[in-house]
Amino acid sequence: MAIIYESTEQIILEIRKLMLEEKISQRQIAESLGIMPQGFTKLINKKNFSFEDAQKILNAMGYHLIFEFKKN
Repeated sequence: MAIIYESTEQIILEIRKLMLEEKISQRQIAESLGIMPQGFTKLINKKNFSFEDAQKILNAMGYHLIFEFKKN
């Protein structure tokens, strides 16, 4: 089943849920990204959070971001 996300806020929420499920802390992700934990907080809370940001975080967690386009 495909999930449709209509906003970056929904993607951020899913990333946070995945972090809880996988028991991965913000500090661990920050270390993987080579940034301070405060940098991770800024990254995930920034107003113009992008798919590139999501991909960086997910890659640090061992996941891939996959896009799919379907015609209506």
